[in-house]
Amino acid sequence: MARQGTSPCSPPDSLAYFSQGAPFEDMFRPILKHYIGSTSMLQKFLAAIIAEEWARMYDETAPPDASSLIKISPLADELSAAALVWLQEDPPAAYHEMAFSLARIHGECYNLLQSFSTDCKLPFTAIPSLGSEIDITGEKEGCFTIEVGKKAVGPMFDRLKDMLGRTKKRELGIISDKRLKVVSSIDHYLEVKVQHDIRVSAACAAAFVAFKSTPDKVSPIVKGIMNSIKVSVTASCRNFRADRGIERGER
Repeated sequence: MARQGTSPCSPPDSLAYFSQGAPFEDMFRPILKHYIGSTSMLQKFLAAIIAEEWARMYDETAPPDASSLIKISPLADELSAAALVWLQEDPPAAYHEMAFSLARIHGECYNLLQSFSTDCKLPFTAIPSLGSEIDITGEKEGCFTIEVGKKAVGPMFDRLKDMLGRTKKRELGIISDKRLKVVSSIDHYLEVKVQHDIRVSAACAAAFVAFKSTPDKVSPIVKGIMNSIKVSVTASCRNFRADRGIERGER
C-alpha cells in the first residue's frame, strides 16, 4: 500500500541516501551499474527509475545556483550516458525475462513439425532441426531463436505440407490448427517484447531528461518521452508523470 499523500509510483525512502554524499553513492554504484547494463527488462527499468528519482530529489534540495548532478557525481554521469546509449541504439533481440516463453515456443514448434512424422508418416530425416538450446540474443549459431520459430511456422511448415501432396487431409487439418496456436504464441511473444522496449525507453528518456543532459540529437529522447504516455497503466501513474513534467517546466 502506498503511503498517505504519495503516488503508488513514488520512490522508496532509501533513495534519500543518495543525498547524503559520496559514501552512500559508492554503496549503490555496483548494483545500479549492473542493473542499467543488465539484460533484464525489470532491472534496467528499475535502474532508470531510480536514476530519475535521484536527479529529481537533487533538484529539489540543491541551491538554485548549484551545478547539475551529472557535473558533480561520476555515477550520475555514467547513468545518464548509459540511458542515452540505450535510446540511440536498437533495442535488444529479447530480455532475460522472455527466456521461459521462448523455451515454451521452442517446444511448441518442435512438436508441430514432428507431427508431420508421427501423424503423417513423413521420414524423420525430413523434419528440420530447430536446435536443442534456445538463445534469446539471436547471436548463437544452431540455437533456437524467435526468428527460427517464425520460419518453423512459415517456410518449414509449408515445405513439409507440400511433401504430403493431397493425402492426409484430416491429419493436415489437425496440424494446421496446431500451427495457429503456435503463431499466436509467437505473436504474443513479439507484443511483449515491444512493450518491454517501450517501458525501458520511456524510463531511460525520463532519467536522461531529469539529469539535464544535452544530447547531440533530440529525436531519441522525444520518442522515449512519447512512449512513456503509451505505457502508463493507471491514472495515478499518468498523473505522477504529468506532475513531474509540469514541475520541471516551471523551474
